[in-house]
Amino acid sequence: MDLSPEKYRRDLEIIRETAAQVIRDFSMHKAEITFSGNEYSAYDELVSQVEPILSLMYKTNRSGFQALLYQIDISEGAFRKLVQAHSGGDFTTKLAQMVVQREFQKVLTRKFFSKNL
Repeated sequence: MDLSPEKYRRDLEIIRETAAQVIRDFSMHKAEITFSGNEYSAYDELVSQVEPILSLMYKTNRSGFQALLYQIDISEGAFRKLVQAHSGGDFTTKLAQMVVQREFQKVLTRKFFSKNL
């Protein structure tokens, strides 16, 4: 079974499940994410909401920030590498992209193992 993300990037069900996963994970940390339902702008919409939350948590709640990354399954090593590569301060935008991509991968993996693709 093909699990390449590009194949499912416009799949409305996968997009909605990814948005729901992002909403669930962030709500556990009292952060509100919403999704308009527009599959064509979903990625940008989610990244634009996730980025300021990550930035604020990084600055004001480091333990919550680390717990969120752990919950989403962003490794400490991947985070450090990202910070080093983007030391100019734009790392939270790249991190937000990484978070949404990881959530997308989790949804695809769940679908693959449940044989619902």
